[in-house]
Amino acid sequence: DVHAMLSTFVAIAAFAPPAARTSPHAARSVVQPLRAAQPLCKVWDPDDKVIYVDGNNLMMQRKVTKGREALCGKLVDIQKGQVVVVFDGKKGEAATETETDGGHMRVVVTKGGDEETGAARVTADEWILQDMRAAVSERIEVVTADKELRRKASDVHKNVKLINPVKWWRRYLPRLKGLKSDYSNAPATDDE
Repeated sequence: DVHAMLSTFVAIAAFAPPAARTSPHAARSVVQPLRAAQPLCKVWDPDDKVIYVDGNNLMMQRKVTKGREALCGKLVDIQKGQVVVVFDGKKGEAATETETDGGHMRVVVTKGGDEETGAARVTADEWILQDMRAAVSERIEVVTADKELRRKASDVHKNVKLINPVKWWRRYLPRLKGLKSDYSNAPATDDE
């Protein structure tokens, strides 16, 4: 079976050391860093969709739940794909990553940097772009109204789907949770 053989090849390649690549801009070979495999609850298939949500950007929109915990509470029960909600860490806040909802949702708070100056801070935008570069999935969506993040995400991944947060909150989210019809025809029942 070709699919099984391909899956085996991908699994073996994931643990192989990175191959040295010669950069046209460097005099020496460049080794790309590999991201450590992190199968926490569910091992994701390349066909699964990954939805990156710029948490602070989403909370700034009208008629969207405010507060990190409250917002994440509204995002639980998404049935289609893996949701990664990324918040900007406040000054002095340590980076955290939590997996909830049986592995369907990751909540990330980026490193806030120095308590006084915010030096060495990692923004949610930077974290999303870095994670997109290491993503296994070919189906990536980014929910943000941030024009700069949208532009950079398009540069990082050619097939990224950029979604306006208000539209995502009103239209996409209920469908991802299975609360609204996807407008497909339902099978006829015997009593009709």
